[in-house]
Amino acid sequence: MGRNNRSRKRRDEMNKIKKARYEAKELIRLKKTLGLLDADGNEIMKDISDVVEVKTSKELKREAKSKEEQELIYEHQESLEKGEKVKVTNENTGVEHVFNSKTLKDQYGNYPAWFKKKKTAKRLRKKQHSQKKNFKQAWTTVNVPL
Repeated sequence: MGRNNRSRKRRDEMNKIKKARYEAKELIRLKKTLGLLDADGNEIMKDISDVVEVKTSKELKREAKSKEEQELIYEHQESLEKGEKVKVTNENTGVEHVFNSKTLKDQYGNYPAWFKKKKTAKRLRKKQHSQKKNFKQAWTTVNVPL
């Protein structure tokens, strides 16, 4: 109960021809929507590079990495800057907390109750990772035996 290969081959050939014809039509339609062609079908702009900036996946990854590094550097600089001290008393316990406006931590090193725990954990992981990345032990760089 096998199928007829001959009819399948013919169908595939016809589908290839159809696909090529539809691709040409679709390209014209896309160029019209982008404004590369006018109503008569004449090309307005020759280079697509004037309209779109084409990037490879490696370039996109590099940009994302550099953005992340810049964020970490910015957070590190923010942590070095001294913020204003804001005093808040807890209504339930009556304990007075002094929060730093930059780091949002109180004198005990805790974040406020409204601060999201997952976000803080993520921030801490990134911070620790950046510190490990930049860390160099003194004995490996200074006293290397020959």
